[in-house]
Amino acid sequence: MSSFLVLCDDLTGSSVQSIMLKERGLPVRQVIRPERNKLELPGTGEALVINCDTRRRPESEAAEIFRSILTSLNKEVSLAKRIDTTLRGHLLGETAEMLTARSSAVAIVVPAFPSSGRTTIGGFQLLFGSLLERTEVAHDPIWPISSSFVPDYFRGRFATAHISITDVRAGAGKIAERLENLITNKVRIVISDAMTDGDIETVAEGAASLPFEFCPVDPGPFTAAFLSRKASSGNKSKVLAVLGSTAEKTKKQLGFLKGKISTAEFILYPGETRDEAFERLYTFINTCPADSELLLLRTADEVLRGSEERMASTLASLGKETLRLISGEIRGILLSGGDIASVFFEGVGTSTLAPLVEIQPLIMGGRILDGDHAGLKVVTKGGLIGEEDGIYRAVRWLGKERE
Repeated sequence: MSSFLVLCDDLTGSSVQSIMLKERGLPVRQVIRPERNKLELPGTGEALVINCDTRRRPESEAAEIFRSILTSLNKEVSLAKRIDTTLRGHLLGETAEMLTARSSAVAIVVPAFPSSGRTTIGGFQLLFGSLLERTEVAHDPIWPISSSFVPDYFRGRFATAHISITDVRAGAGKIAERLENLITNKVRIVISDAMTDGDIETVAEGAASLPFEFCPVDPGPFTAAFLSRKASSGNKSKVLAVLGSTAEKTKKQLGFLKGKISTAEFILYPGETRDEAFERLYTFINTCPADSELLLLRTADEVLRGSEERMASTLASLGKETLRLISGEIRGILLSGGDIASVFFEGVGTSTLAPLVEIQPLIMGGRILDGDHAGLKVVTKGGLIGEEDGIYRAVRWLGKERE
């Protein structure tokens, strides 16, 4: 598994980046004043986020700070750079230092931060739908912004190219194809459109599928999406989710997972016998992709009236059998809907939990204290409980190496 270093040009940005990586399950250390601390390199699987404090400094001084940090690293440490959402700072100079230090690397610039109203379309950066030069950032006393066209900020040192929103919406496979073609043509800086969080996840998925060295350059979301995928690619531990709810809220929560967490899904169908389900489960476990982060066992969207109790019992038993077969690969388990949790705990001999954290209101994360799987992390939630990202956050918490 790789270790990661993210270089930021101000303290606020480094804090934002640190939180986003932590929410993705990566161990994070934030260094706020590197010049006064002996720089301890990131450990395996760890992300080190450094506030280089360069935005307020002259370009030559900023480049020297980046250079001094980069020369202290070994080549196994993956690099990223956090930039401002409104394109202030030494964007090209600092990116160029990374690419000079890593002669085979390609920078992928994804400046969108949709949840904060920052989107990129046609290469133009928009702030709540307006071009940057038509907003208050045009009058910034230190970094007045006169152009919203992102490629202009990165030209002059390396070959650059742009990936359109049309290509992004064509899927991760298209992103991978475009990146391979651009790398063949010696492009070193790629700027990508993105209008939604899903677009960012698509770009990250496409890039992470390729065997090239990429350096994310963005305000945080793309770095978090990309690095979490690189971290999990070397981590064979999985989360098991057993969901007995067919509620609309649960469906939306599962929809939120798509493109964010690699998932292998097993569906228990109405009318299926217990023996049939177990036979399919064995095939599922033996054939699911090795890099799956989440094994999802759930009931079909439609359940036959009167069969709820039987299906809950069968589903809980399937979860128990999955743990028995591959307990060494399971880092934690999510139990949700119907009587799944109580039936499961009874089946594995668990009577006591240690509460650890409230992930969201009424979504409890804890640890099993007794029975067949004492020590295993667990999350319990009702089918009607949680925000749209409730299951996602639960899975990320369960997947952490330590709490």
